[in-house]
Amino acid sequence: MFGVWIGKCTAFLLRLAGRRATSLPGRVALRFSPRLLAKLGQQLERCIVVTGTNGKTTTANLLAAILRTEGPIVHNAEGANMTQGIVTALLQHTDWLGRLRVRTALFEIDEATLPQVAPHLPVRIAVVTNVFRDQLDRYGELDGTVSKLVAGLQQTEAVLVLDADDPLAHHIGITSGRRCAYYGLARDHAGEPQRRQMRDGAFCLSCGEPLHYDGYFYGQLGLYQCQNCDFTRPLPDFLGRIQHDTIEIQQNPLPRMRFQLPTRGLYNVYNVLAAVSAARVCGFNADQIAKGLAAYQSPVGRMQVFRTSPVSVLNLVKNPAGCDSVLQAVGAEPGDKVLWIAINDQAADGRDVSWLWDTDFEQVAEDRRIQFIVTSGMRAEDMALRLKYAGVPVDRLRAVPDLEAGLEEAFTVSRQLGGLPLYCLATYTALYPTAQWLERSVSPVVPLTAHRPSVS
Repeated sequence: MFGVWIGKCTAFLLRLAGRRATSLPGRVALRFSPRLLAKLGQQLERCIVVTGTNGKTTTANLLAAILRTEGPIVHNAEGANMTQGIVTALLQHTDWLGRLRVRTALFEIDEATLPQVAPHLPVRIAVVTNVFRDQLDRYGELDGTVSKLVAGLQQTEAVLVLDADDPLAHHIGITSGRRCAYYGLARDHAGEPQRRQMRDGAFCLSCGEPLHYDGYFYGQLGLYQCQNCDFTRPLPDFLGRIQHDTIEIQQNPLPRMRFQLPTRGLYNVYNVLAAVSAARVCGFNADQIAKGLAAYQSPVGRMQVFRTSPVSVLNLVKNPAGCDSVLQAVGAEPGDKVLWIAINDQAADGRDVSWLWDTDFEQVAEDRRIQFIVTSGMRAEDMALRLKYAGVPVDRLRAVPDLEAGLEEAFTVSRQLGGLPLYCLATYTALYPTAQWLERSVSPVVPLTAHRPSVS
């Protein structure tokens, strides 16, 4: 296959040049062999996909760590989740004759890409993490995202692993007609809604009436029911209960399973719950799951801790729900701190940055432990303006559009304030340059377990 040859050669040359080579090899290969995905996909014996708005990369990496307890897998680990990224991942495990050396694959797949790739893969299990508004210029409103996911899932025979607490994910399960396994948090973790938090799934997609909630976890995730029709939160097949830095999961009628949480934040508890639930549907036992979670390494920009001077933590932000969750996790960290926020508006970030105005940055203004904020990136001024309107005093705020200059400024401020930790928030195209800059500046990444607080 000429496509295989040219793709593998492209990957070799890119790595020789110090590039990541996560998408371009697949794009080049598809240019010469348009049916390459189908030809490679038919050689797989088992394929699992992870899709949804937030948490795809973390959930997929958690699940990959568990799957590897049984042997090697094909996995687009760095989150290149469109068609070319999936083909690139397959090429890494293909010989020069186009023969796959590994028969199990786990793919993180972009929501809009799922309908294009699903027919070419033997998908046995599909995890849908959640559905939130994201990149309006690309995905459109929520009903468009839901329709794309349903269209893709209906082209498979997969068992769906869904978040029972998300009414939009539950609607996908009902509409798709596929067999579903649900996970969710115990009722006692639900609380009152944050007064400014966006609720993307506020209306029943079955009848259009407002949903009634007995409690919220975050965003539209909670204990919901429609009082006009029979749409209601399903009973989770996998029920999670947080206990400090562990999670207890009940899968009736089996004994409860308890696992150490390998990452921080309530939103990451959902990612762990999704990965464990999918692993159980795959047939993995509790010991294998525990071993996999212990081997998990956080992807770039997912509460990634760097041993800088002072210490820094890097997070991806890309939409209101995800950014709200990251800000809440940062706010839960003890002590004073400095923020650096980098906002770009390239295609991978989303051209429309109006989501900044739907994000609860008021919580940043109200948190007196946040001593200073530096904004950077193509939309540094927009971010600074949003923070000013949120109530951040201008003497605690500075816009420095250049990424490296902004990071230097943020570290300078942190040191001047006595070595306060620096929390870095970046959109996608700013994320990897930021991680590379931090890696050049520090010793190896600190294990997350060394910094993990309670998530209860």
